[in-house]
Amino acid sequence: MNQLSNMDGSINPSATETNYPLVYGDFAAGMIIVDRIGSTPELVPHLMGANRRPTAQRGALLSFRTGSDVVIPNAFRLLSIPTTA
Repeated sequence: MNQLSNMDGSINPSATETNYPLVYGDFAAGMIIVDRIGSTPELVPHLMGANRRPTAQRGALLSFRTGSDVVIPNAFRLLSIPTTA
């Protein structure tokens, strides 16, 4: 699920503003998602519990990178819902 923090999470009908709650369009043609090659494993020597004390366990963390970009901006539209107070 993609999330854009600049978009409106809710519509406020008691304020005069323009709300943009939805982007719609052809995501298959207008956007590209790329998984970067390679990953980074990391050993976590001491895991901590809820009380911030060691639990006598070890862990591993594996991270990799994924990127995305819009290649055709005209493939998308913003849903505009203006409200007046």
